[in-house]
Amino acid sequence: MAMILILDDRATNRSIYARLATVIEDDVSVEVFGDPLDALEWLEGNRIDLVITDFKMPGMDGAEFTRRLRALPGKSAVPVLVVTAHDDRGFRVRALDAGATDFLQSPIDHFELVTRARNLLALGRRGQSAPPAAGLAEPLPAPPLPPGADPLQTHGTDGLARILDSLPAQVSAIDREGRCIYANAAMAAALGARPRELVGVGAAALFGPQRAERSRAADLAVLATGASLPPYREEGAGGQLLTTKAPLRDASGEITAVITTSIPLGPEPER
Repeated sequence: MAMILILDDRATNRSIYARLATVIEDDVSVEVFGDPLDALEWLEGNRIDLVITDFKMPGMDGAEFTRRLRALPGKSAVPVLVVTAHDDRGFRVRALDAGATDFLQSPIDHFELVTRARNLLALGRRGQSAPPAAGLAEPLPAPPLPPGADPLQTHGTDGLARILDSLPAQVSAIDREGRCIYANAAMAAALGARPRELVGVGAAALFGPQRAERSRAADLAVLATGASLPPYREEGAGGQLLTTKAPLRDASGEITAVITTSIPLGPEPER
């Protein structure tokens, strides 16, 4: 069983990361903390396989937390994934100097967090060093897909479609014309449909008239700027949702669609 610790002073982030952690792999146990000192106290007497921590927190930042973690017996090689909202190399260098393994900049891409965490767990089990932390070098390009492969159906050996269907989030992809080209199982279930029945429908049928108008405006902003949008709350199928949008690019780098990810907002996980 993989044991993952999540540290963030914001309850919403803790809830999101905890939900995503449960789909990193089968049989995951998650411990969630809002205070670095509480997390360190728990770590003194417990095994851990991966730590996901915010960088900027009251009283102790992610670099200092990582430094103290590394000083604990048996914790010198635990993978540490640091999440920071600051696009500043200085923050990354400080965390790296303290022993961080990898970085993500918020607002996070949910798929990227799951994939990076899965890779870090595998590296930790093999006792290998992780690759250079994100943001300290040019990112490596994704491996090319086989000729004719659909990027929504192929993702490494696991299969992207299976990963998306296992996420506790409603995921859809809308093309430039406003038509749905993909919906995962959670999205379809929220609408009482099958995923294949949603392909080709317009945003109004997918989100409802009021939400569709806002969604389309957000999609156009992503298409125009090429940048992901920060998370925002909205009402949708299943109640309150925390939604993010990100561009989907083809092999040449052209944006072909917008990925919408909506996580139902539930109660904060107990620990």
